[in-house]
Amino acid sequence: MRVLFLFPRKLDKKNSVGGVAEFLLTLLPILKTQQVESFVYAGDKSLQQISTMGEVTHGVNVFHGPFPRPSWWMSNRILQSVVDLCRKLKIDVVHAQGTYTAGFLAREIFKKTGIPYVVTSHNDISPVNSKRMRRFTVRNRCRNVLRHAAQVTHLTSVMEELSHQLFDTREKSSTIGNGINYADWQAYQSLSEKNYLLGIGRLERGKGFHVLIDAYAELIKHGVTDSLIIAGTGTEEKNLHQQVQQLKLNLVTDYQNIEKIPEKSVIFTGYIRGELKNKLIAQSKLMLFPTQPDLWEEAFSIVQLEAMVTGRAMIASDTLATRYLQTSGLQTLIVKAADVQDWIDKILLLLRDHDARMQMGNRNLLEAKKFDWNIIAKQYIDVYQRVIERT
Repeated sequence: MRVLFLFPRKLDKKNSVGGVAEFLLTLLPILKTQQVESFVYAGDKSLQQISTMGEVTHGVNVFHGPFPRPSWWMSNRILQSVVDLCRKLKIDVVHAQGTYTAGFLAREIFKKTGIPYVVTSHNDISPVNSKRMRRFTVRNRCRNVLRHAAQVTHLTSVMEELSHQLFDTREKSSTIGNGINYADWQAYQSLSEKNYLLGIGRLERGKGFHVLIDAYAELIKHGVTDSLIIAGTGTEEKNLHQQVQQLKLNLVTDYQNIEKIPEKSVIFTGYIRGELKNKLIAQSKLMLFPTQPDLWEEAFSIVQLEAMVTGRAMIASDTLATRYLQTSGLQTLIVKAADVQDWIDKILLLLRDHDARMQMGNRNLLEAKKFDWNIIAKQYIDVYQRVIERT
């Protein structure tokens, strides 16, 4: 079985960030161990033709090239080069990561070749995240993509409902969540917690870190000495730094020495990955997820799974995605997303109750096994097999 994944942005192990990139870089090597040859066609605006970047990780080949934007007219040269790639690789199934841009290209490939395609709905179809979804032409293109898809998968029931509002595909839909490499995290499960609270994500307004900083300023007045660590980069970084300074809190930037955490500080680490990220999560006293659903609708947070697999206690905004994950075993306290006082109360509740933190973390650890990537990969393989059998 040979599958071509479509991803509109550049993809490489060193520089790619974000949930979909991490999804691909983790899932595809596992599919390879289960006899699925996976390839990626990724968009690169700087290129005029397809070029092979070579192996990204564990033998998965990524081809970079121009990624056509959905429109009434598409460059035949670009489309033909992707079609030729599909034929050269003898692709059985095309898997579009996203409904609008990747899904549009998948449908055009299908029209030219008859190769069936699968669409995974991401938050590109959320009108909260993407203003273009308010346009009739965009919604209509998405409907056509979904209508002709052989199968449609969704990360959560939230994304499934958004997709069905565009075009009802219940007879060919599956909900398949994100995953984690459970075995890779076992080495971190015995680490003891340290003196910090942790939030990880892109530093954008919709991620809600400004709410955490406001809450932290009040926590200091309540005698809290644990620091607040914010890991990530984004357009709001300078604004967040200024907010910390205006609140007269101790600001620490570009700090990645997790062996010695200064007290009563707001610490920005910049972007982190690998062992540093894993240790930072595993040794946090609390994991905080302050997404603001009126500004950003989270599809499925891999970081929440990583907090689960390390046995961490969590506090999260009341979002549809978090509510869905709770039905799948996630243990977390829920707060009103923009309510600073609610954040203060819930954080103090868990900081003052070590046993409650440990109990919540242990339950998360037990539930995390069901999200192992090997289980998730088999679910995708079942989808591909259904597609091929019906072709």
